[in-house]
Parts: sequence; structure tokens; C-alpha cells
Amino acid sequence: MNNSMVVIVLSLDKPWNLEEELLYWTSLLEEHIKTLQIDERDLAKMRQNVVDLFSSYKSPENKDEKEEEKKNKEEEDEVILPVPEGALVNNLGIPIMVVLSKVDCMSVLQKENDFSEEHFEYIQWHLRKSCLSFGAGLLYCSPRENSNTRLLLDYMSHVFYNLKLKTEPQVIDRDAIFVPIGWDNLSKISLVSEGFVQFSQLKPFAEQIAPLPDIRQKRVMKGEDDQLFLTRMQAVLVEKQKSGSPATTHKVLEGEAKGSTKTPPPADGVLANFFNSLLTKKPGSGPTSPNHSPSPPPTQGTLVPPKKALAPQLSAPQQREEHEKKALASTRSNPEAPEEKPETQKDKPAAVKTTKLAAAPAAAPAAVGREKSPTKTPSKMPVKKAGAAAATGMKKPAPKRGLPQPRK
Repeated sequence: MNNSMVVIVLSLDKPWNLEEELLYWTSLLEEHIKTLQIDERDLAKMRQNVVDLFSSYKSPENKDEKEEEKKNKEEEDEVILPVPEGALVNNLGIPIMVVLSKVDCMSVLQKENDFSEEHFEYIQWHLRKSCLSFGAGLLYCSPRENSNTRLLLDYMSHVFYNLKLKTEPQVIDRDAIFVPIGWDNLSKISLVSEGFVQFSQLKPFAEQIAPLPDIRQKRVMKGEDDQLFLTRMQAVLVEKQKSGSPATTHKVLEGEAKGSTKTPPPADGVLANFFNSLLTKKPGSGPTSPNHSPSPPPTQGTLVPPKKALAPQLSAPQQREEHEKKALASTRSNPEAPEEKPETQKDKPAAVKTTKLAAAPAAAPAAVGREKSPTKTPSKMPVKKAGAAAATGMKKPAPKRGLPQPRK
């Protein structure tokens, strides 16, 4: 503990917590020293060393080395000055350095919390007064901007190894405050409080430096539990079912058909009736699309057009019989047209070949079984085909009734 130093780091991003945090760490340090059970004599020596460190501080001056040596010899014979009023009221027996970090947040505090220069002067005044009671030093730094970080290391080396400190105290620049141990006193601190207009020295720190609740404190929105949400929605649906019934939609449609001037129910009631009709629908009823609503029943005096009967579908044999009947009816009405013979299973290939013969440009003779009419000689093409069929040994296809036959 004799060769140690305590550094308490505070943050300026939340300046309303500075006093509370400083008191917390100093009280925790005091309790920890008590748990160490240090001898009273050793604790008295430690406290005396802190007093000597506080009283022996002298500001650095730029002089020659010879003059410094002469001055050091003269200082050995000088008597150490007593501790000023208000200093080392709470001497814990160990050097303390209070570091205020994140001083780059001053611009943010000015924009979001309406802080002014007087706010930062009041914070400086309060911290310097609190540090003086513990005999501690004060340093403002910003690791983000690399401000006074090197100075902290140099000052700790000065305290531990008695190295020369070339940096002078700084209390003018608001973001580069440096108050070494033993330099400050109440008269210097009072200079800061002379320009106070908005703040009072008698009121507590927490009342004068307070956060803005709507700006600094972010609201955290918590989502509702799924089961609770579904339970609440179920209760709402039950209430809607009790308030409205599915019959209301039919009443509205009947009123429109009769020409009544009743006002339609609100949109919420229509939606509730629609969902109720879906829930109460019978299992035997067919599905209905939401785009096509059921048509209202016909009123008196309106004519309903009869529905057209659909023609029955016929099978292949029935269609063939219907076709033959139509062909016979056409031949009876026009006797000059050739008669058609119903097709059989054996005549199918012959029908195909004779149809090709009928497609020739030759004139068709009179039908078989009727009076002969002056005929013309058939063309050579069907005769040649018939002769070719006889030469190859194929059976001559039977002529179909009503179609022209080649003349032998």
C-alpha cells in the first residue's frame, strides 16, 4: 500500500451520476482498507506520506539546471507548509487520482440535454471541491480524441519515481482540465463559482444536474405473449358473436330487394356476420367463393327465365345411327342423291377405297336399283386400279351400295 495509487475513472456521458459514483468508489476504498487490518502506526505513516505529497507540490518552471540544483538545496532547509483549509478532510492513507473520461460528449450534451457552459463549470467546481476533501487530483481525458492520455502516464511516473513533471495545471480549457495533487485550494475553486447565475452552491448536485426523461431515457417496448394475445382475441370474437348474428345479412338483402331505404350495418358488423356465417355453415352445404355472394330470392312480379336442358351425350353406335337416319332423310327429300348404306365391320376397308374412287373427276352414274340413265365411260384411273388389284391376287372389294361401280 505504501507504493500504490488509486485511479477512479468516471464518465461524462451521464453527468448526473458523477457524485453518486464518486462517493461509491471512495466509500468502497475506505471499507477495503479497513478489511486489510493495517497496523495503526503503519496507517499513520501512510497518511503522513499523503500529506507530504500534497504539501510538497510546486509548479514546474523553465530554469537552468544549475539554478534548479541551488533551489533544491535551499528547499531542503525550508519548512513544509501546512495543509490548506478543506483539504484532506478524508485522508485514506493512499494517493487518489480522479479521471473524468469521455469529455468528447460535451457537444452531445449541449444538443440533446441543452447543456451550457455554466453546466460544465458547475460540474468542474463540484468535482474539484470533492477531490480536495480526499486530497486527490483531477484530470479530464478523452481516449477517443487521444486527449491527456499521455499526461496521465507522466503524472503517475512523477508520483512513483519522483520524475520531473513539465506540464502545468490547466483549469481554463473545459475539456483539458488538469489539477495535480496539492495544487488546488478553496480560493482557487471559488473563482469558478463567481460566474454562476443558474446554479446555486447550496443546492445538492443531483437536483441541478438532472437528465431529460424524454430524450436521454430510451423507451423499451415489450411484446405481448402469444398465448395472452390469442386469449384476448378469442374474447373479442366471442363478444362480436354475441352482438351480431348471421341473419342480419339476409335481412339487409331482403330490404334492398323490396326497395327499402334502411341504412346498411357498419363494416365491422358485416365482417363479423361473414365470419359467423362461415362458422355456422352446415357440413352438407357446398363451398362458396368470397367473390360471389348468394343471389337473393326472387320477388313477386319478376320472371325467371327457364334453364336450358342439356343434350344427352350419345355413345358411338348411337351417333352412327343418328347420322344414318339423317342421311336417309336427305336422300328421300332429294331422290337424285345416291343412297347410303350403313357401314359394317366387313365393309370398312372397301368404303375407304371406293371413297377414293368416288373422289375421281369422272361423272357419277345412276344409283343401283333405279332406272338407267345415259352414262358416260368411266375414267381410266379406276379401271387401272381394279385391274391392278385383280393381277396381284387381292380380293376385289365389294362395292358399297349407292356408290358408282367401274364398268367391265
